[in-house]
Formats: sequence, structure tokens, C-alpha cells
Amino acid sequence: MKRLLSILLAAALLTGCGGRLRLLPQGGEESAPAASAPSGTAESTERVLTVWDESGTLDEALALYAEEQGVRVEQAADAASASLAVTAAQPGADTALDLTQQGELMQGMAGALTGGQEGCHGLPLASTAYGYLANAASLTALLGAEFDPADLQKATAAEWRDFTSALADWLDAPAEATVTLNGKEYALPAERPEALAALEAVFAVADQDRFAGPVLAPVMGTCYKTAEEAAAGGRTDVQLTGALNSLWTLLTDEAASLAGAGESGAAPGRAEARAAFAGGKALFYRAGASEAALAGLSAESTVVVPLKFTFDDTDLHGGFSLEELTDQPVVRSGGWVCIPAAADESQQTEACAFLLWLYASETGRQLMGGGSAEGLPDLSAALSAETLAAIDAAGDELAGLSQFTTAGRRAFTSAVLAALP
Repeated sequence: MKRLLSILLAAALLTGCGGRLRLLPQGGEESAPAASAPSGTAESTERVLTVWDESGTLDEALALYAEEQGVRVEQAADAASASLAVTAAQPGADTALDLTQQGELMQGMAGALTGGQEGCHGLPLASTAYGYLANAASLTALLGAEFDPADLQKATAAEWRDFTSALADWLDAPAEATVTLNGKEYALPAERPEALAALEAVFAVADQDRFAGPVLAPVMGTCYKTAEEAAAGGRTDVQLTGALNSLWTLLTDEAASLAGAGESGAAPGRAEARAAFAGGKALFYRAGASEAALAGLSAESTVVVPLKFTFDDTDLHGGFSLEELTDQPVVRSGGWVCIPAAADESQQTEACAFLLWLYASETGRQLMGGGSAEGLPDLSAALSAETLAAIDAAGDELAGLSQFTTAGRRAFTSAVLAALP
């Protein structure tokens, strides 16, 4: 399949001005260059892609696509009026166009991705593990040649907090110190290794990811095991409060050593957070594993550490076990991407161009990942956009605090509880 996609890419991408790649959708031939517009005359050639994606699954891909291809991305009012739509369930002929009828390139790609089935009304979006990304080489430089990444992945929440706290102190004043991970002792070096010369913070977290989304999944996982259960709700505030207190702890621990933090503790944007991690300014980057390649890391050199919450047995009310919640990353659900049935010809053209980029370009394939992630389901995907926005607002209040107090924690947990089903 990789070879077929490479062939598709070679056919779909034509070299444009300044080395920028321009997509030629629907397998058509490039038309003759249009006559230059008279001096002083505005050209109406702006390309626009309208998208319906309530879950924000394609946010990162769309931002990169807009930058690379010079396309303006707009949010559609609903799925029916969009050029492109993301759905949780596989779309059918009643809601989406058959991609095999959208030109030879789309037909070939759809066939490769779906096993050559006769009709294809949507393409699968690969799932990805979500947690703290780390560079294996940086961890080895910090903890020694005998370091085993599995010890960090399997560390208890208490070990993790002690380790990240000791690391924050070490960054301020390097000195030999012993840390315990998965029951094994490791030593922080007496002096900063050259490989960690740029390191200035423990964490990098993007503003878009700081409060809502997959970070909520383990919290909800104390009470629910499926997205359907989470959407239905039914747990009391008392049953969820303990887990939300742990979320407060995780967020404030991150805030204590956050790369690129602005005034009032504001987290940087995703591009800035990723750049800080790629530049060695932070040891751990909370993100999906698909972003590792964009930060210059290969799959082999990337360590994904599960989110570590200070849950205990009293927080469990029918969800996952403590071991499952501690040792597994969150798996961001993939869903499906399609072209809505009502899309007109120009909308179809732009949607096909994006799909070819997403599934066939090098950047798109890095974002898509391998699709074989395992771990906790992303229960936050069951929440409405309004719920996530309310939780995000509660997080913004937290970010503006100069001190993390009991009153602040109670206000944060109360606001989140009010938003949850």
C-alpha cells in the first residue's frame, strides 16, 4: 500500500512556485496557466476548504495543510454544508459521496485503504496514542545507559510526581539525586549533560490541549468504560470529584515547570509547544504520538508515557482498574472523514485535494500514524463541543491563578462537574 500511495503522491503533487507543492485534485490534468491579471486588479483565486469537525480530530492536519498549500480553512455551520466532514460512525451513501467516483487518484487511494471494495463513502482516520512524548536519547542522557523506558511507562503516579519534581529542582541547580521508577533506582547526574544543554522545563503542553480532550479520558475512565456510557452520564458529583482532584494535581504539576509559558501561566500554541520540545527545551510533551515525527523523532526514538493521575481505590466506580489507568496511554479515536452528499463540484475538488494530501503526503502520513495504538479509549470524544468549551473555560481560570489553593481547586472541579453529563 505504501508504494501505491507513493505513486499517488507523485501524480497528485506538482511543483509550484518557491518549492511549494500544489495539489491537483480529482486526477485531472493541469490546465494551461491563466493570463496574468492586469496590474492593480485583484485576483479571486483564493482556495477555501469548509470543514465540519466537532471533535477537532483534524485541527492539526488542517492547520498544516493551510500553511503548506495556501488554502483557507473555514468551519462549516453543519455537516451538510461542508466540503469535508468528520464523523464517529462510518458514513453511508445517504450522507456521503462515493469517493471511488471522484477521479482516478481518489479511486486508487480509496481502494488501497479499504481493500478494493466497490463503493467507499468515507476514509478511516488512524488512532494514535496520547500521553507524554519523550526522546529516548534525552532520557538516556539524563538517567544513564541502563535506563529502561518501560520503567518510566510503568512508574506509579507517586513515583512519577517525585521524579518530575526532582527533575524541576535539578534544572534549577543540577546535583546528583536518586529517583525511583517502577521500583528501580536511577540517578540524576551531578552536572548537566551536553545533550541536555537546552533543557529548561519538564513539560511542554499546547494551549489547545491543556484542559480538555484526551486528558479527561482517564478521569472519566474511573467511572466509565465506553464512550456510550460516558455520553449517558449517570455518575454523581461525589463519585467524580476524587478523579477531578487528581486532574487538578496533574495540571498544576505541569504548570510548575512549563516550557514557553506566557503571562499568568498561559500555555503556548501547539506549534510553539512542539517547537520547544523539538528544540530540547522540555523533556516531556503532552500530545498524540503522531506529532512525534513533526518534532523530528522517529517511532523508534519516541517514548510515550501514560498520563499519571493520583487516583486511588476510592475513585473507582465501575470504570477501569488503577493498573489500567496508570499503565496505558489514551487512544485518540480515529473516526471517519468524508465528503457530504450535498457538496457541490468546487467543494468536492477542495475536499479531494485535502484527502490526497492527508493520506499520501509525507506530512499527512506522519500525522495519520500507524493506526495500531492500544490503550484507554478516548472517552472525552463522547462529550459535546459545548461541554468541552465549558471545561476549557474552567481551565482558563486555573491558568490565570498565581497560586494553586484549595479554593481554586474546588472552583475548578465544581465548574467541570457542572459541565459533565
